[in-house]
Amino acid sequence: MRSFFVIVLFLIVSFYASGKEKKDLIKANYYYEHYAYHEAIPFFEEYAVKERDVEIYMRLADCYRMTNNLQKASKWYAKAIKKKGCKDYVLLHYAQVLMQLMQYDDAEKVLIDYQKMSKADRRATNMIAGCHSAPKRLNASAPGTATLLEFNANCSEFAPTLWKGNLVFTADTAIEISKKTDRWTGSSYYNIYTVTTDPKGHCGRELRTITETKDVNIKYHDGPCTFSADGKEMYFTRTSYDNRFFGKHAVANSNKVVPMEIMIASEYDAEEKKFKKVKPFEYNNKEYSVAHPTVSPDGKMLIFSSDMHSGSGGSDLYMCKKGADGSWSTPKNLGNVINTEGEEAFPYLADNNTLFFSSDGHEGLGGLDIYVCKLDEKTKTWSAPENVGIPINSSYDDISLALFADGRSTYFSSNRPAKKSGDNIYYYKCQKAFLQLKVTDGDTHEPLQDVSIVSDAANDNINVQVDNNGSLFRQLALKTQYNINISKAGYVPKSISVNTSNIDEVDTITRTVVMSKVPLSKDTLDAAVKAPYISKSRRFDSPAVMQYVISEVYEISHFNYNVNEFGLNSIKKEVLDSLAGVLKHHPTMEIEIRAHTDCRGTAAYNLKLSNERAGAVVKYLVNKGISAKRLKSIGYGSTQPLTQCPDADCSKCTDKEHYENRVIEFKVLQL
Repeated sequence: MRSFFVIVLFLIVSFYASGKEKKDLIKANYYYEHYAYHEAIPFFEEYAVKERDVEIYMRLADCYRMTNNLQKASKWYAKAIKKKGCKDYVLLHYAQVLMQLMQYDDAEKVLIDYQKMSKADRRATNMIAGCHSAPKRLNASAPGTATLLEFNANCSEFAPTLWKGNLVFTADTAIEISKKTDRWTGSSYYNIYTVTTDPKGHCGRELRTITETKDVNIKYHDGPCTFSADGKEMYFTRTSYDNRFFGKHAVANSNKVVPMEIMIASEYDAEEKKFKKVKPFEYNNKEYSVAHPTVSPDGKMLIFSSDMHSGSGGSDLYMCKKGADGSWSTPKNLGNVINTEGEEAFPYLADNNTLFFSSDGHEGLGGLDIYVCKLDEKTKTWSAPENVGIPINSSYDDISLALFADGRSTYFSSNRPAKKSGDNIYYYKCQKAFLQLKVTDGDTHEPLQDVSIVSDAANDNINVQVDNNGSLFRQLALKTQYNINISKAGYVPKSISVNTSNIDEVDTITRTVVMSKVPLSKDTLDAAVKAPYISKSRRFDSPAVMQYVISEVYEISHFNYNVNEFGLNSIKKEVLDSLAGVLKHHPTMEIEIRAHTDCRGTAAYNLKLSNERAGAVVKYLVNKGISAKRLKSIGYGSTQPLTQCPDADCSKCTDKEHYENRVIEFKVLQL
């Protein structure tokens, strides 16, 4: 991403030197000094393995850094800083690479050494702060998801913007066979392309050039670009060139570097699909780059990036205001609140006062990060830049926002590792998932305190307790499967599953967990029996059940059925969750599920219905992880009523007595 400010003019030269090695070194240095990093690498590599020369180490590391091979850049920077004569800037570049590789502790050590040598450079202080804050930022819950778009290829696509229902971006995709190659990267020159898109970020895969006119997408670099609010004007970056007799030729400045300049295309003709006029920006300069324009929605402010000599160092952001006659005011530096000694680039005005831009000089995660700041209309000053965080930012280079009108979704570009190499364009959608958990006592239905909530999800570990109201409210990671374990002393542990894969913008997942007390031990039997609240029934989750006994039958509480019903509602499932917890607590325990009906209906029907009830319970317990070998089921129909009807006459039973007979029990077969 560092090739957006300078493009090299290459001349045909002949090298005359004694010995092949010296010729190769001359070539390596020539390419390096003319920013042809891709072509310099093999010559430096060959020489570096033979000679322990600090200059060779430094330059080879620079070449790898500028072509985004961070692992090899780190290797050669590490060698260079150990040699006498290593330049100060090498320490800074080495630290930048280490931060991109997320080796923050090592980067901080290098930065402290650099800070001793260059005390006035604010980047070192900001980067050290970034080394401290980056791990926390990277581990925070992301407020949305970033999706790699399908049209990305194994080249570079970056700087997206929206125009007339299309996504417009810059790429070095070689659609035309005759496209020339940039010797900085070894790739084709940049041109401006479009794909179709919709408000939900769905893009087509067929790339088209932005216009049919030959005045845009020339044989050198064109792009990035931006558009006026009405879409009739396009401001874009281009290699500085002259028209000569034999065609267009890049023009180098006094440092033999070809700068970038801003062009303004106007009077777009929708039928002919082209801009009728293309003219240079009035503040272009052959001695430095003027690039990456953005225009405010009201058309009155233009901000661009430039490495003009009046800046803080690297490239700075400058602003022009449009006058009544349509001309732009003299560029004004945005000041050191925004600009640093590093690179400030890719500005984007989301509205008339909100500026996004990329920088490697502020506190960040590594590489270029995207920041946002606001213009105060009264004081005409900019607020301190704020890092927009993950998942838009990463430890790699992240640039160029293009917000949708809703302000909750955007396109951006990044060279983070992905299934497609180079810079890629992503679609970001603001999404948040929250968990609202309530834990209550199965007997009293009152909220429980001192309940531990633990989950070891892949990217979000939870180890907290509920509040005094038995509640937990927290944000969850997106696209994550949570298996949440809930425990409290004296209660049967429970677990629930939560998945955040299908969250739409902001969703709250609500769960209520009912916990049952574990059977009391023998030591606490007397106290349990004397306790006034203890039930005398043989309910499996009652405190009166101190331990389970073989051949004993236990009632499954809260399990009375409606007439003709055998399905499981939410309450019954919660009760069975507790029973599953008991069975897991006693891993050798085997039980027989016993189902009953009331006396109404035929004997055959009641037997069938009770078997269906018992079978549904067994099936649910198996799904909760209990082995089917530990479970048996039997339906008794109405043959063993828990409440006898008066005079053994079914018609004399009340509705309440019928209800009491429609129950489930279990018998302990083995412990």
